[in-house]
Amino acid sequence: MTLHYRTRTLSLISGLALMFFSALTLAESTTYSALTQANQPMFAARLTTPAAPDAGDLLSRTPAATMEYRIVSERLNNRRFFKLIADAIAVNTDARTLAKNATYISRSRAAVAVELEPGDAIVYRFDGQKTVTLSLNGIELASYDAPDFFRMLLSTWMGDVPISSRFKREILGQEKPESDVISWFNNTLPREGRVAAIEATLKPASPEPVPVVAAAATVVAAAPKPAPAPKPVAAPKPTPTAAPKATPKPTVTPKPVATPTPTATQVAKAAVEPKPKASPEAKPAPAAKVAKAAPVKVLSEEEEARLLLLRQEYLKTLNREINTHKHIPQRAFTRRAEGSVRLAISLDSNGKLLKVEVVEPSKHSMFNEQALEAVGNAQPFPPPPSDLESDPFEFETTLYYDLPL
Repeated sequence: MTLHYRTRTLSLISGLALMFFSALTLAESTTYSALTQANQPMFAARLTTPAAPDAGDLLSRTPAATMEYRIVSERLNNRRFFKLIADAIAVNTDARTLAKNATYISRSRAAVAVELEPGDAIVYRFDGQKTVTLSLNGIELASYDAPDFFRMLLSTWMGDVPISSRFKREILGQEKPESDVISWFNNTLPREGRVAAIEATLKPASPEPVPVVAAAATVVAAAPKPAPAPKPVAAPKPTPTAAPKATPKPTVTPKPVATPTPTATQVAKAAVEPKPKASPEAKPAPAAKVAKAAPVKVLSEEEEARLLLLRQEYLKTLNREINTHKHIPQRAFTRRAEGSVRLAISLDSNGKLLKVEVVEPSKHSMFNEQALEAVGNAQPFPPPPSDLESDPFEFETTLYYDLPL
């Protein structure tokens, strides 16, 4: 009896322990952030991982994880979105890994063949083994066996040079995002009819059967038209025979009631005529059109790698020139202040500075002023490589102002 009781107790404890560890396994961690430029949100983002995110762990072992982007700004079109990703990958990835996985960047952009708009949701999902899937508004667009590519994507959020230092802190759970960030994410949804319109645009084969069916229906509808045609020919024959009979006999005068018979035939003809008019009205309204993105040429792996490495080297040169003129203001030492400033910079084909703008300012104005000064003093810049075909050449960079230990 005692042995039986102990066995049941051990079984109960084992069951509870199994449930506990299963719950831990099933638990997921979600963190949120948003990329803001010039005080305007560009996109809201969510990272889903099996446990609390750790940059070192995610970038090395990379368990199953999901990266979600919700487009908020009208300024963030297809080209700008993937350029932002490509530049961040280039400055956070070593040359060997970049060369091996370069083609997936252009493949991703080519897969999203419609122009992005506010409300769109772009999702990269990694299964924890080797497969990365790309979807737009729940529509799966592509699948790659490229775990390193997913790590490259993660590096844009939490690498050494992320798209935003605040973004990195928030997505890693080190800093609580502003209250409206989660609201942006949850309330940013595709407009009504957007998903169906994208499906119709991305699947051009589906509309083809429609005209075939419509043509067949037209032929069938045209066949009955000759059938009613002989009826009106037979109708006028009784009319003249009835007319002479009615003339000699005055008693037959009430028979003009029969004269509405041809009128009824005419009415029948009139009834037949509006039917084809009703058919176009019955056609369903066409689905909302979707703007197609500019066609993207998917380059060979060698050519894609060559251009990305070329861009990577040029960006490193520009960042090196700018950081040479960066210094920490004396006031920062007395106030023990630190910060970072993200800049958007445009150069012409000769390397001349066209525009510099603070897109993510520091809360300390002295760092914002010094960052602009550093870019101005770094001129003249070397001209962009001609193979990059970018005039103006646009890029973003972040200057970090950390006090020495």
